[in-house]
Amino acid sequence: MTAPAGAAPPPFTSEFLYWISLDFAGSEPADLARFERFYNETHVPEVLSRYPGFRVAHRYSLQIPDPRGDFGGGYLAAYEVEDEQAVEKYIAGTTAPGGTRPPYSNDPPLWPDLLTHRWRVVYEKVSETGPSTGDPGSIYIIGIEPPADVGDELAEFDEFYTNVHLPEAVAIGGFSRGSRYTLRRELEHPAPGCPRFLAVYEQADGSDEQARATLRTLIDSDGWTPGPASWTRKTTPWRLWYRHIAAIPRATSPDRATVRQP
Repeated sequence: MTAPAGAAPPPFTSEFLYWISLDFAGSEPADLARFERFYNETHVPEVLSRYPGFRVAHRYSLQIPDPRGDFGGGYLAAYEVEDEQAVEKYIAGTTAPGGTRPPYSNDPPLWPDLLTHRWRVVYEKVSETGPSTGDPGSIYIIGIEPPADVGDELAEFDEFYTNVHLPEAVAIGGFSRGSRYTLRRELEHPAPGCPRFLAVYEQADGSDEQARATLRTLIDSDGWTPGPASWTRKTTPWRLWYRHIAAIPRATSPDRATVRQP
């Protein structure tokens, strides 16, 4: 799907995804509003201007946490990166000996004092079930780790994941699209490390009610294909629902951000 001139490209349409999870410790309405303005109007445009291959940032707020524990930050930013050259340039600049990230504006005391990064990772797209239908209201993201001893069974694991499980999950959950990714580079993630694979399921309706109804449908369904032994022994380090709140494209005019209202 091609975005109209000046519009934000839809999420999960690039080959690479730079994914940031963070928490904001402020709870006062005025602080939250200031945080959102600074993030959308100052920080993200600075990131996009410093890295030419970064096309757009889509922002999300936590909607349904993982019931097994506190695994996801309150906010996600997903930067769509256009090609491998842009990804490698970014990684080299932030991980090479002596490499430094460029300075960004601060907004004390809120930014960065009240921020905590959960993870910064780069994922590469493996497959998708169809073209984008636009900005989803919500996304369901699942980190998947194959068994440590998967060995030669990885090809079988991948084939089932791409050709059976991904489209099956989209059909059962009524999602508009599913995409799967493989980890390209972990820059920051709590122990025991970032999941090797990522699945992103897009849902048009961003309401809490619809997200919870879809989750119940997924849990209660008996229509799942069991899959090979390598699949049944996988782990899911985190399962999280997020609501889409903003799309900030590379600046082409003073009106750079489109923001969903709660």
